[in-house]
Amino acid sequence: MIEKLAFELKDELISIRRKLHTIPETSFEEMKTAEFIRKKLDEYHIIYTTAANTGTVVTINGKNSNRTVLLRADIDGLPIKDESDFEPKSERDGYMHACGHDIHTACLLGAAKILNTIKDNINGNVKLVFQPAEEGDGGALPMINEGIMENPRVDGAFALHVEPLEPTGNIQIKDGPIMASPDDFEIIVHGIGGHGAYPEKCVNPLSVCAEILRKYHELPQKYNLPCVVTICSINGGSCRNAIPDTAVMTGTARSIDPKTRKKLIDLLRDTANDTAKRFGAELDFNFNILFPPVINDKKLNEIVTKSAKKLSCINNVTILDMPSMAGDDFAYFGEQVPASYFKLGVGNVDIGATYPIHSPKFKADENALPIGSAILAQVAVDFLDTLEGVSLP
Repeated sequence: MIEKLAFELKDELISIRRKLHTIPETSFEEMKTAEFIRKKLDEYHIIYTTAANTGTVVTINGKNSNRTVLLRADIDGLPIKDESDFEPKSERDGYMHACGHDIHTACLLGAAKILNTIKDNINGNVKLVFQPAEEGDGGALPMINEGIMENPRVDGAFALHVEPLEPTGNIQIKDGPIMASPDDFEIIVHGIGGHGAYPEKCVNPLSVCAEILRKYHELPQKYNLPCVVTICSINGGSCRNAIPDTAVMTGTARSIDPKTRKKLIDLLRDTANDTAKRFGAELDFNFNILFPPVINDKKLNEIVTKSAKKLSCINNVTILDMPSMAGDDFAYFGEQVPASYFKLGVGNVDIGATYPIHSPKFKADENALPIGSAILAQVAVDFLDTLEGVSLP
């Protein structure tokens, strides 16, 4: 029933996705996107509330008011110029949906329509969360802080994310950590500037940055840490023959568990300070703690796998060996309740849908849209049917 309804919506889902694709908006600025989502919900005669300004929350009430499952889609785009050959293209120069959030949103709108159609047969409530700002400071936590996990209280949460390197018809899943904490840092090195001909009279902050970079890239292997440390920018100086007083380097530090995260922060700080001291420089170390890692609940993953087997449109469930070192603030939902975050294949070599997320050439196979709606609706129904077997915090 769910799969049939999803594929009846295919043309509508493609239309929704293409409209969203043309109007990418960045974190907490998703005004047109939110307006479009809410108009669609009005069209479906589905009542909604708002949260975190551009966020939208739907509650579909089934026949058992004591059980509630949450489905999330992120709605924001990226400040990346659209260089794909997909039509229609982004109408905003320098912005695009390079991470597939337009697809996530379309899939969740389809799931909303399906679940509303069959609500009398659903063994509980379904909250559908259209969340802003996943690519920025994060919209999940502000929405949680505004109370979206209550009234009715949520018992479990699911989200999907597109994966263009996995063929359409497949999904990917992993127990435990599946996404990393995407923290970042800034280091301001204070040296002593002067003429480039007399480096012995100066303390070159660029040399300090270069040595910190070298040491940082050794840390994961040296300490056997499941993490990634990447320097993404070094800026300092303005001419060819003058050593600057200061230089600034920035980067990202990604880990998959709280213990590694804490150790990594300490190592980054101590390594930078020790290096600066050896050169006779001083520095400011600023570490920005962002989202926690996304940790999947094994029992909810089992529900996703069983739901997928009920759908003929899903060919394979791929079990991932390693977590992605990208991050997602869906992690905050997983801190509140058991959660499962899985990946929807949207890759298709025949149409050139082979570029990774965040690429300016990102492209997705739209045949995956009804599959996404179907699996979201199916896991919601199956979770509510089997809630008694789930360990709640």
